Amino acid sequence: MLGAAAKDSLFGTAAVVGEYVKLNEQWFHVVGVVAPQLAALGDTGNMQTEDLNNIIYAPLNSVRLRMEDSQSWRKDEIDALYLRLVSTETSVTDAEIVRSILNSSHRNAGDFSVVVPAELLAQQKRTEQLFNTVMVAIASISLLVGGIGIMNIMLAAILERTREIGVRRAVGARQRDIVRQFVVEAVMISFAGGLVGIVLGFTMSELIAWFAGWSTVVTVSSILLAFVVSITVGLVFGIYPAVKAARLDPVEAIRYE
Repeated sequence: MLGAAAKDSLFGTAAVVGEYVKLNEQWFHVVGVVAPQLAALGDTGNMQTEDLNNIIYAPLNSVRLRMEDSQSWRKDEIDALYLRLVSTETSVTDAEIVRSILNSSHRNAGDFSVVVPAELLAQQKRTEQLFNTVMVAIASISLLVGGIGIMNIMLAAILERTREIGVRRAVGARQRDIVRQFVVEAVMISFAGGLVGIVLGFTMSELIAWFAGWSTVVTVSSILLAFVVSITVGLVFGIYPAVKAARLDPVEAIRYE
């Protein structure tokens, strides 16, 4: 059986069924052509990248009988075997059976590897989940530090504007008016920080794609999520300083130096 690319390189557009090809001084009868494959085999384990369309398929016993040098003590080695299972749901258990058979025939030499796509996919998912967990932890710590910074800024602002708060309370401002004022200020600080962060994040994404050659994608949903989280942090960490400012005694606040 000829792969699509192997057929084109050997026979072009002519019909090949019934023709013969010569492999290592041996003639093989062509019985069919494999349909074009969309993907190539990746570099997994000890198997190198190989174009599926450029492969010639032949019965294992025929290859051993006709292509091995029976007069030489150096036998041709089988580089790889590709198994197509009837059901992919049992690929993991089938892989264990194959490992057991090879360990028995190789006397536990450990000179082979069994690569299961399902295992590779599961490992990739575990790695992705671990990476996401680490990124969420780093982002949470960054948000906590940023929120504490906003709260400290607001507390310092309240301390510096104590007389202003006392005057506003004296002329009729209610506690909720003071709370609203400082909460809005905290949200505006986080709003400005969110804008700066979005600009820096987009710039760093473009720089990484430019210098490292990676494909980076910045979606509108991620920008909106970052913006909403930034404003929420300012709102949450601005409530305590605002409530503390609203509870100041107007008389003591006016007399504050």
